[in-house]
Amino acid sequence: MAALVGLALFSQVACNSIVDVCIEPEVELQEDMPLPVDLCDLPLCGPLGARLWCIEGFESRHFGGAFNRSSGAAGWLQWLPSTARQWGVIVGDRVSEWSAAARIFDRGESFARSQWVPLQRGLC
Repeated sequence: MAALVGLALFSQVACNSIVDVCIEPEVELQEDMPLPVDLCDLPLCGPLGARLWCIEGFESRHFGGAFNRSSGAAGWLQWLPSTARQWGVIVGDRVSEWSAAARIFDRGESFARSQWVPLQRGLC
């Protein structure tokens, strides 16, 4: 997991957030270190995209169909049903989930931290 987080953070220097164009970084990967997706193929690139990728890894292990039976949280970023409704999220649609998360980050770091445990623990 640490390797993926490191790669996600590395990707922020390879993406131009102004025009949202990404350059394929030259990263030497070990054979046992698979890169699950090209980080620039995600809904957001740059530093925010890297943070959302990190949160997603902790919350759903990058599985859009993830569901928490005890809380009812679902989707890539584990949205609670009431929060998803409040932010207009289509749970399971990565673009919708990440767009709403970007709006949450627009409200400020402390508000974003209140929404996701990995941020509260300083993991992302």
